Amino acid sequence: MSFTFIPNEMSDDLVALSRAASPFFSAQSVHTIERLAADLTNAVANCKHTGQTQFQWKTTAPIKIRESRQYKGGTEDFSPLSAELTVEYTCTRRDADERLYAEGVTVMRIKDPDKEEEKVLHFDAEKGGWTEMHEGKERIRSGHPAFHMQFYGLINDIPRVPSLIVHPIDVLTWAILELHQKKWRDHVMSVSSKSKLRLIPKRQRCRFDCILQAWRQTIAKPDYLAIVAMQTKVSEPLLL
Repeated sequence: MSFTFIPNEMSDDLVALSRAASPFFSAQSVHTIERLAADLTNAVANCKHTGQTQFQWKTTAPIKIRESRQYKGGTEDFSPLSAELTVEYTCTRRDADERLYAEGVTVMRIKDPDKEEEKVLHFDAEKGGWTEMHEGKERIRSGHPAFHMQFYGLINDIPRVPSLIVHPIDVLTWAILELHQKKWRDHVMSVSSKSKLRLIPKRQRCRFDCILQAWRQTIAKPDYLAIVAMQTKVSEPLLL
């Protein structure tokens, strides 16, 4: 699996983000984020009750980031863009420490209402690598990084760019920053926002450090070019 997370931390951070960043989300999307958090908590409780170990966890509707003209810095001289995000993960519970294994995708759609165009980005979390059958035997091949971003358009699937940003909370906060460059920076520095964000900044730093350490270990493999090594399978799930 790609990474594991503590469900209570994920739920708490989703709720904290929905409230701290509410001026940047549509009103309905604040509810969507909090429902995503509640669905996770309920799914874990149901697994404990029924003995099931795996469930699908996803948004019930797109999370919408309000339109912005400030995506090229502090100026607002450009046509407005908005964004929509969806989360879809397969979560597997393990009894040892209450963590969930996670594989899935957070999809970001950047929309231009004037031109009726959009750009689609996938932030994927999976095992990485590639397995194929050759003469009846399974062989491990390198095909894609465990954590990667890819773009959808007239040609899909490639490139798959190794990414530091993969966790749903991090994709959401990054998406707001991309659209609302100066306003989001100023907003998160306020005393009120820091209070509402609670543990998100600390946990985000820990996640990035963990992923960076994993990339360092991956590219240090002596039998590969570093860029090829980044496409090999993750041996142990990261504790995010």
